[in-house]
Amino acid sequence: MKYHITHITDYVYASPASMCHNIMVQFPKDHSFQKVEESSYSIEPNPSYATEHEDFFENKYLYFSVDKRHTKLSVVAESTVILDTPEWVALNPATTPPWEEVRDWLHSTEALNDIRQYYLESDHVPFEEGIKEYALVSFTPKRPIMEAMMDLNNRIFEDFDFTSGFTDISTPLSVVFESRKGVCQDFAHFSLACLRSIGLSARYVSGYIETLPPPGKPRLVGADASHAWIALFIPGHDWVEFDATNNLLVDDKHVRVAVGRDFADITPLKGIVYGVGNQKMIVSVDVEPLTD
Repeated sequence: MKYHITHITDYVYASPASMCHNIMVQFPKDHSFQKVEESSYSIEPNPSYATEHEDFFENKYLYFSVDKRHTKLSVVAESTVILDTPEWVALNPATTPPWEEVRDWLHSTEALNDIRQYYLESDHVPFEEGIKEYALVSFTPKRPIMEAMMDLNNRIFEDFDFTSGFTDISTPLSVVFESRKGVCQDFAHFSLACLRSIGLSARYVSGYIETLPPPGKPRLVGADASHAWIALFIPGHDWVEFDATNNLLVDDKHVRVAVGRDFADITPLKGIVYGVGNQKMIVSVDVEPLTD
């Protein structure tokens, strides 16, 4: 599959801002199943300074600043990517190791620190009361880890309602768990809390999902917006990705942008603005399937 992604973010200020500093994480990178043909960005007003870097998690990001008065900041990121079907789609879940064996290995000296860091709590992934018990309904004794994860994915999809506007990034995970409502980033954080609370390593993944479904297929929840899902580490198969929002094993409809411990590590656009008054953010995302 080949896609062209356009991600537009507009900040409109009630009164002129004198300066802003920003970090943008909206550029896909090459991966075993993902090839980036091209990527570009445009910013209005024109930045006084802009530079690209890689962060601790090896994500590509842009730092830029605007030092002129402005009442609107417009950031457009565009990419064209080609996706293949990930190897894990053909994996038989029953052949993966029991989850307790994976947990014990992760907590041994054999596992590398860059994997082990993902079984710890983080700002948006606290181990709230009852979450471990929720996870253990799927992760029964000696159950193959991928089989258990697919069951957890399905339960979150069935138990939680996708409710746009009910939460924002400051909403505690306990509220999401109690209300059984949220959006993709909430379901990703909840999935991570379930997995980490039982000692497994899992990380947050940001990206996009196909906007236009094939003829006769249902529209996928999370389209026309940044999307989020999780990756679970399974020895011998590396990071395997799951989308609880759509009850999917991630395939060739998901464009990966960045990975981190949670949303705070890889916020699509964040920064500091010098000014007074309120501001309004307007986001538009289009994921267009292309044919050669």
